[in-house]
Amino acid sequence: MDIKKKNITIKDIAAEAGVAHSTVSLVMNNKGYVSEELRTRILKSAKKLGYEPNLIARGLISRKFPVLAAVFPEDPHFFAVAYFLGILAGIQDICRKNEKALMLFNTDQAQKDSYYQITRKWLSSLMIIVNIDYTKNIENNLRTLAKNNIPFVLINKYLGEEDVNYVCVDNYDGVYQAIEHLVELGHKEIGMIKGNMNTPDGLERFEVFKEVLERFHLKYNPEWVFDGDFTVESGEKAGDELLKLEQRPSAVFASNDDMAIGIMKKLQSRGLSVPRDISLVGFDDNLQAGFLIPGLTTIKQPLFEMGQEAAQLVVSYNEEENHKTHHIILKPKLVIRESTASYSK
Repeated sequence: MDIKKKNITIKDIAAEAGVAHSTVSLVMNNKGYVSEELRTRILKSAKKLGYEPNLIARGLISRKFPVLAAVFPEDPHFFAVAYFLGILAGIQDICRKNEKALMLFNTDQAQKDSYYQITRKWLSSLMIIVNIDYTKNIENNLRTLAKNNIPFVLINKYLGEEDVNYVCVDNYDGVYQAIEHLVELGHKEIGMIKGNMNTPDGLERFEVFKEVLERFHLKYNPEWVFDGDFTVESGEKAGDELLKLEQRPSAVFASNDDMAIGIMKKLQSRGLSVPRDISLVGFDDNLQAGFLIPGLTTIKQPLFEMGQEAAQLVVSYNEEENHKTHHIILKPKLVIRESTASYSK
């Protein structure tokens, strides 16, 4: 009989190795004591037979499923957004190293099923929630996960009352570096394009922007602050609003690169020069930033590392004796390109 044509079980391995199937079970689940000689014999028999463990079946028994669920914001252009792809690559790296399957969900789906229902429906025992939107009933979702002992971590600082795991970039340091760079170039009239104010990054970067201007003794002018939602389109709209102003700022900080790209396109289409007429700084250092003309000065987020740290937190949860809450804050870096120049007016 060609044994590889059927599903190999621990009973088949036990027969091949000449041991009890309970002993094979201990070895395959890495539990209990088995002598090194016996362990080696069993593993050799498993390899000979072509045994592949059924991770789902193992999860059904232990209630610890080999699936990590990652919830991202609803975005029709998800796979074209460098921010999400950078984080996703980091999550995938840790899943691969720990033999975890990765399933992606969006916040609209989470609204329909709730985060906890997603874990039950799709056999997931781990969850990462990226760039949460506070309009999406997040508090109840997180409480339910915690109540049911589902390890989860947020990517982006959590601004609610619950003490939860999160991994984020240091927004204060990032915004400070952006404004400091512009000040060093002689700019005193600095505007901003805000991100989605229902998200931690959008809200925090705006609040930090005002605080940093005050630290540098610069005027905050609400006419130079434009609404945005982290999309290129909202950056273009901000460009339209900027062009209507009689007195324009000499520099603009955009809360992400996509909005910086949008305003750059709009300004250039109207004959203005970046950076001669207006200097621009973004936030992310996405794939396009270095290929624009001019190249975009920006704050580089360690997106891959953020994904890695978040995934490592949840996959290591069961190895911790004391499940303390982790807050991991990673440092950004200023990347200077050609979209900023010395103030010359």
